[in-house]
Amino acid sequence: MNRISGIVILFLGAVILWQGMSLRVGTFRAPGPGFFPCLIAGVLIVLSILLILSAQRGKRKPLPLSFQSLQKVLVVYGALLGYFFALEYLGFALSGFLLMMFLFVVIDRQKIGSATATAVVFIVLAYVLFTILLKSQLPQGVFGI
Repeated sequence: MNRISGIVILFLGAVILWQGMSLRVGTFRAPGPGFFPCLIAGVLIVLSILLILSAQRGKRKPLPLSFQSLQKVLVVYGALLGYFFALEYLGFALSGFLLMMFLFVVIDRQKIGSATATAVVFIVLAYVLFTILLKSQLPQGVFGI
């Protein structure tokens, strides 16, 4: 199945690259309208090749679907739904931190200290990326954070 998915994604990446090359690509300092489609296509192509190669190497039997794995997926979807509704009220930083803490501690079973440190680092990096580098606005919520 991974091999088929990899081939489909490889084809999709090639089509996106072909279409992106028809636009002006530009440079890193002055990207044109075709820059990001070509960049995304390149990433898709590389990752699909890795997926195809890993599927060729490891011919394992898929794990059977269990109630416990289905329950975990539903809990993650519930957490994402809660994040969606809390985002406007609590803001990006607080709701993102709470989502990551929940996923790290409850789903991944990490210790509180390492989960807190990881969540703080990722929230700070995402905040810097979006607000400072990309100059976009993130929801601040009622607390202004």
